Amino acid sequence: MPSPVAPAGPGRMKGNNSMPYLYKRIKTKNRDFVTRTKVLSYVVRGDKKKRGVRRYPTSESRAERNRRNAKLKQKYLIYNNFDLGDWWLTLTHSEERDPEKAHKIMMYELSKIGKKLKRKGIPFVYFVKTEAGERQRAHHHLIIKNTSPGIAEMIVEAWQKYGRIADQRQIYNLENGKLVNYFLDGGDHKELNFEKFSHSRNLKEPKIETRLYPANSFREMPKAPEDEYITDNKKEYLVRYRVENLYNGFPDRDGYVFQYYELKKIREEIGSEWKEV
Repeated sequence: MPSPVAPAGPGRMKGNNSMPYLYKRIKTKNRDFVTRTKVLSYVVRGDKKKRGVRRYPTSESRAERNRRNAKLKQKYLIYNNFDLGDWWLTLTHSEERDPEKAHKIMMYELSKIGKKLKRKGIPFVYFVKTEAGERQRAHHHLIIKNTSPGIAEMIVEAWQKYGRIADQRQIYNLENGKLVNYFLDGGDHKELNFEKFSHSRNLKEPKIETRLYPANSFREMPKAPEDEYITDNKKEYLVRYRVENLYNGFPDRDGYVFQYYELKKIREEIGSEWKEV
């Protein structure tokens, strides 16, 4: 992402000040995400209309927004469906393969494993990425929900005829975001020319709250939500939020301004010590 913008006034963002902004809060199991976007209009969710034939090519700035939104949606799904103790695997090929063909092989093997588990009544939850570069053969990163003992070993056994397992570990840290960012972006050291994502159909979508706010309430430095009390497993907790990973985007050629930040949950069981989740 480009570098953050400089203040356009006392805490206000640059851009078209007459435009309202769309506030989205995406609530996942592990943390919440917020995006604020200056918009010209907003279609209420559920108001589905058939799209007409595209008359003009997608602008460069619009294409960039589409790529950004696709990556964010993938991030939300990962944080909402995977936890500490789930599996991370990297699978390589023993011979050179076309990346598209390599992805089809991966999906074929995952489909077979899913059918075996389904007959046993075990859900198979996964997110896979195939990537390749000029100096890198096609390989796969795979996140698997640890729904049954031996589920990772099924992948390892099925992959022996194609290549090797370059990495196999249980996820021990989702909080710092390094693993998720590596999965989605390939890491800063990689120059990829092929990326393709797939996931199981049983991923749970996060809850999304959307609101429209007046343009003059758009601030460069957002405030965390107020503290709240929740009940979980018959225990009462006080939940506080902290703003992290704030990004303020420059207006693009179409005049859109984009803000993104994450809300870290700091949870305290009533009568106990602080616990960050």
